[in-house]
Amino acid sequence: MTVSKLKVVAMPTGWLSVDRSSQVYGRYYGQQIKVPVWSTAIVGGDKKIVVDTGIHDPGWVSSFVCPCEQAPEERLERALKEYVGWSADDVDIVINTHLHYDHSGGNTLFKNARFVVQASEWEYAGRPLLTQSAFYQEFLIGREPLAYFRWQFVHGVADIAPGVRVVPTPGHTPGHQSVAVDTADGVVLIAGDCASCMENIVDLVPVGIVHETAAELASLKRIRQLADFVIPGHDPNVVAGSAGIQLPASARLKHVES
Repeated sequence: MTVSKLKVVAMPTGWLSVDRSSQVYGRYYGQQIKVPVWSTAIVGGDKKIVVDTGIHDPGWVSSFVCPCEQAPEERLERALKEYVGWSADDVDIVINTHLHYDHSGGNTLFKNARFVVQASEWEYAGRPLLTQSAFYQEFLIGREPLAYFRWQFVHGVADIAPGVRVVPTPGHTPGHQSVAVDTADGVVLIAGDCASCMENIVDLVPVGIVHETAAELASLKRIRQLADFVIPGHDPNVVAGSAGIQLPASARLKHVES
């Protein structure tokens, strides 16, 4: 059996100050917390792939969503150079787990990439619930006519490159997807905001911002079934440059009573 040469590298691209209850459903109301915004590079394959592109402007985020900080070295262009030695123009594929401002903000940096998103997420981004409308910004998604043809709209599970596939994980948004990467150490699951932190997966508790709670719970169970390592979207315990956090044996689906 051929051992995968793919590696996954988590890159910090800024910090959000939020109420902790937005990370874990029904817990920690009134507790303020600073959480990282992770972007991820998939290296070692024929294609240079980035998953989620962080924020576009910390001032804009601070004005319209929540307090946001971004050090110069956390700008995505700098992070790519520091952690994997790429420029934005080198990147072939960008996968957005979903199209919220903190996961698609840097899309416009990538002039030569094609963008992969679930068709249902693209459709929802144009007509979101009022409770989520502030998280979608049309100018970040790139809906001008030419940009439209740079998108690859997928429907469900899809192979994007050898060893890299997208898996629907709806709940946070109806078209949310996660990215499963086959590595020599096992499957790394880039969770986006299906899991903001490992607590969501380990305790089987949804994220605090949800479109459909039942779907979110089912998606968390899917992560338990698939993953050996996880990069949650905003977990401060992820180490920069690493492939995420190992999924505890107790959180494997086979150990969980249905």
